[in-house]
Amino acid sequence: MRIICLFLLVSFASRVQAQASSEDFLNDAFFKFTDSAYSRYYLIAGSDTCRFEKFDYDEWVKYHLRESVPLTTLNELAYKVHIARKPYYWKVNKLKKATCITVKEADSLLIHYPAAKQMVLSLSQPQFTDDGEYAVVDINWKWDLIRGGGYTYLFRRTPDGWRNIGSKRNWGNDQ
Repeated sequence: MRIICLFLLVSFASRVQAQASSEDFLNDAFFKFTDSAYSRYYLIAGSDTCRFEKFDYDEWVKYHLRESVPLTTLNELAYKVHIARKPYYWKVNKLKKATCITVKEADSLLIHYPAAKQMVLSLSQPQFTDDGEYAVVDINWKWDLIRGGGYTYLFRRTPDGWRNIGSKRNWGNDQ
């Protein structure tokens, strides 16, 4: 009985340890999807929703994935995105490079300082597979009132941190 309890405790502890927090993920993955010229960025305090809920596997395989990912993994992430509909507010004290602002503050910043080297991001809360090996997140950014873009990113955890293994453009105007 002690062996079973010890096994369950170790198994649970390793699973909890494998899961990254949303803020830990963002701190590690930030420079994997954006220009490293930005040492800091503005982040909308509340999360967006992720568009990965309805994905076309054939389209992702043909155009967006850089490595093969099991269909069960993609389905698990799509399900997690589907059930994660509650608002999430970023824990500011755990973010290393972000300054959290409201949508109104972001609009004001982009109106008053359009030429400044700045970036305003809005992210969905990252969703992770149960084993903590994969994550999906939507990232939307604006440089001014006209230019911006939105992508869905798929990541795989490696010994060196999170690796971007796929991305799909959802919207954008870079002109």
